[in-house]
Amino acid sequence: MTCPALFRWPLLALALASCSQPIAVSSDSGTAPPDASVQPDAAASPSLDASEPEDAAMVVDASSFAPDAASPAPDAGVPFRVSLSISPFDEVLFANSLSFTDGVRVATDMAGLEDLLMAHGGTEVYARFGTPKTKPAGAGGIDSSLARGLDRARIAQARNLPFNPELGLFRIYSDVSCQSQPDFTDWGITLPGAWETLTVDQMVPALQQYTALAATEILKTGVRVDVWDLGNEVDFGTAGVAPKPIPGACDGDEGAGWYHAPDGVDPQIGLQSVVGLLTMAEADRITWLQAHVWSSEAKLLAAAAAGVRSVAPNARFATHISMSVSPTFALAFYQAMRQGGFAVDVAGFSCYPSASDKPTDRLHQLRLTVEAVHSQLGLPVFLAEYSYPAQPMATGPYASWNNAIANYPISEAGQHDLLVDLASWGASGALSGIRPWAPEVFVGDWAPMTLFKPLSTTRAQPRTGLDAITQGLAAPNPNALKD
Repeated sequence: MTCPALFRWPLLALALASCSQPIAVSSDSGTAPPDASVQPDAAASPSLDASEPEDAAMVVDASSFAPDAASPAPDAGVPFRVSLSISPFDEVLFANSLSFTDGVRVATDMAGLEDLLMAHGGTEVYARFGTPKTKPAGAGGIDSSLARGLDRARIAQARNLPFNPELGLFRIYSDVSCQSQPDFTDWGITLPGAWETLTVDQMVPALQQYTALAATEILKTGVRVDVWDLGNEVDFGTAGVAPKPIPGACDGDEGAGWYHAPDGVDPQIGLQSVVGLLTMAEADRITWLQAHVWSSEAKLLAAAAAGVRSVAPNARFATHISMSVSPTFALAFYQAMRQGGFAVDVAGFSCYPSASDKPTDRLHQLRLTVEAVHSQLGLPVFLAEYSYPAQPMATGPYASWNNAIANYPISEAGQHDLLVDLASWGASGALSGIRPWAPEVFVGDWAPMTLFKPLSTTRAQPRTGLDAITQGLAAPNPNALKD
C-alpha cells in the first residue's frame, strides 16, 4: 500500500520563546519509509533544533501571574471543548482504504470516524479553510478548500455538533514558519494591485468581503458556530504580511519562490526572516514585531472578524500562536492584537511538549502562560494543537521530538496520563478546551503522536489516550499537572 508524501504539517518545534542564542536551523528532509502511505511534507517543514541555553529572563515568578481567586474562571459555565475531531487529512486516509474500529463501531469514512470520536467524548467538528473554493491544481495532498470544509460543516450539522471553522487567510496553508498570501480569485474580489504592493487599508476591504462570503456559505449548511478561528500560528504575521519564511517552508503548497515581501505595508518586513526572529533575544523579537508586524496584523484580523460579523453579529473569535511556553511573548502578542483592534474572545496556543527539550520546565511555563493570559487579559485559553508521543518518533522531520517531560514518559501510558492531567487541570478553570492534532493519522512519521495504533496494515484501534480527556474532565483538579 503506497501513496505519495502528501501532508503539509505545521512547524511545531517552537518552545523557543526562551531562546537567546542562535538556533540551529536544519532543512534536512525526512525520508518516508517504503510502507508509509501517509507522510508529512518533510521538505516543506524543516526542523528547528533548540539546543542553546535557556534565557534567564524567561524564569517567571508564578505569583506574578496568579489568577484572582475571587474572580470567576473565563468562559465560566461554557462546556469544555473536547475537539476530538476529523482532521484535514482524512480524505487521503480513506482514499487509501484505511479504517478505524473501537471494537463496537467501524469507521470507513469521515462521518463514521466522527461518530467514533463522539463516542469517546468529542464535542465539536473542526475544519481548516484556505481561500480557494475548490482545490487548486498542483496543491498536493491537502485540500483546504471551501468545498472540503463545507463537507465537515454538514457532518457537524447532521450530528447537532458545533462547528469550529479556521479561516486561514492563506491560499492553501500557513503556519509560524511561513505565512502565504490569500487568493480571492474564486470569489470575484478585485484588488487594486498585487497583494504585496497593497497597504493595510487596501487589504482590509478584500479580507472583510472574503470572510463575509465564506461565513455565508458556512452558515448556509445550518451548522452552529460557537467560535470562529482566524489564521494559523500567527506569531509573526498573517495573510502574507510576514517576514521571509524558513527556507523551503510552504514550497510544497505554493511552489518555490512564492514569497513576496509585503512592501506596501512595511518594507522592513521583507528584510527580516523567521529564522532571524527566532535567533533574537525575546525582548528584541517582541520589539521588532511591535514596530513592524503586529499593528498591521491586528487590523487585518479585525477586518476578517468584521466580515464574519456582518453575517453573524454575535460571532466570537479566536486565533492561536505557536509559542505556548512564554508568558511574556503571549501577553505581548494578545495585548498588541487588542490594542490594534482585534480583541479575541479565546486565546489559542499550539502545544507539543516533546518537540524540544527547552525550556526544561516547559510544562510549568505552559501553566504560567495560561495563568498570565487569564489574570492579565481575562481570556479563556484553548489548546488549538496538542500532541505527545505514545512511542518514540523514529523517522522523518519529527525524529527528534522525543524530549520526554518528567513524570510523563514517552509511552502509551505517558501519553494517556499527560492528557488526563491536562484535561483535569483544564477543567478546573485553566483551559476552555483541547484539540489533539491529527489524532487519527496512524501511518507515517506522525503515527506515534496519534491516539490510534495499528490493528492491521489498514485498520487502527484506539490507544488509551483516546478516552483521556473525558477521564480528566471527570475529576477537575487545579494541581493535576505534575510540573
